[in-house]
Amino acid sequence: MGNFTGSQCIICQNTFTDDDDIVVCPDCGTPYHRNCYAQKGRCINTSLHAVGGSWGAVQQETRRRQGGIVCPHCQYVNLADAKTCESCHGSLLSEEEEQKRIRIALPDGSDVYFDAEDPCCGLPPEEKIEEETLGDVANFVRTNTLYYIPLFRRFRDTGRKISLNLSCMLFPNLYFAYRKMWLMAVISSLLIFLCDLPSILIAFVDPDSLRSIKELYGAEGIAMLERLTSFLSANQSFLESLNVPMYIVNLGARLLLCLFGNYLYYRFVMKRVGKIRTNSPTDHVRKSLLHAEGGTSVLNIIGCFGIYYGLMLCFSFVLVLVFIKM
Repeated sequence: MGNFTGSQCIICQNTFTDDDDIVVCPDCGTPYHRNCYAQKGRCINTSLHAVGGSWGAVQQETRRRQGGIVCPHCQYVNLADAKTCESCHGSLLSEEEEQKRIRIALPDGSDVYFDAEDPCCGLPPEEKIEEETLGDVANFVRTNTLYYIPLFRRFRDTGRKISLNLSCMLFPNLYFAYRKMWLMAVISSLLIFLCDLPSILIAFVDPDSLRSIKELYGAEGIAMLERLTSFLSANQSFLESLNVPMYIVNLGARLLLCLFGNYLYYRFVMKRVGKIRTNSPTDHVRKSLLHAEGGTSVLNIIGCFGIYYGLMLCFSFVLVLVFIKM
């Protein structure tokens, strides 16, 4: 309702919203909810009527005393936290704040602006995403909220679970580790390793690999090498044929993660934020935990590389031990 949004109905004392049905006194300009005005049957702001005053002028002076923002374009006094003028819709942000905003063009030709530093992307922090507030969810996600917050709202509103996540397709274990989803990072690392296993075994027949084993184990290595190469040579055709189905499994798993990776992250965020909310005695503790447990970590990517190559190293070590004892 334009200039009345954020003001109060003097009958019910409730704040006007953009969706309210509002009527205005023709004499003094005092706004009312239509139902409130109908109950009284008249304007009750008699003090203004007695002096021929204006509700708008009183409201402007009140806002000015409360630290309201004066629009540089039309001099209208807005609420202290306003971003755009209620009267002329001009920007109330400083030049520095304007530079931080991101402009998004809508299909109807209008523009929407987001503050690059606003984790809620211009949306009300108290909005609910399932049982959690959008503010808590945004504070947990922290990085790239301009992508994830609208996506999470779509999951909530439509019930759909499919979206595209190319990072999750190309580097699933690294993506999950980066987003601190360690269970999925370990599972995806193990899956990738198993799918690569036939290639790893075939690589043992490579001359460079054999030379390394000889240098590492000396005479014992030569004997072990003969047993290893004999075993792999006997099963090389099987290993090579196994490469095809394992490649298909790998590709299929990556495609599924590409389609459902964002939803898996959504469920992870909802679960963790809910747990933090339940276990936090104060708002300060909750915000601290959201900041500590959420966000992203580049170091986790290094740890995920360690998991994959650790699996490879352990397998190689066990394989060597088996053939040493044979």
